[in-house]
Amino acid sequence: MRLRTAAKAASTLAVGSVLALTLTGTALAASGPTSLTGKGCPSSYSNLADGGTYTQTLIKKFVAANGLQYGDYSVVFHNSAGVKSTLPTREYRCY
Repeated sequence: MRLRTAAKAASTLAVGSVLALTLTGTALAASGPTSLTGKGCPSSYSNLADGGTYTQTLIKKFVAANGLQYGDYSVVFHNSAGVKSTLPTREYRCY
């Protein structure tokens, strides 16, 4: 009986953890820099979110081995006070 109880507890914990990760991932995806996939790889793009402005600037365009074109973008966030934060580079598919 104890083994079943332990298995149920582990299963409930795993489901709860996945749900928490899903909710967190969804919240993060709703804000931040705009995904430029499918926007033709513009030379720069800005959007307002999270109380500031995200500016993405094209660093390079390249064609992958599969023939699809991609663009790498530097991402900078300026908050409402004008403080600049550089974020990790992002890659988007150009089409």
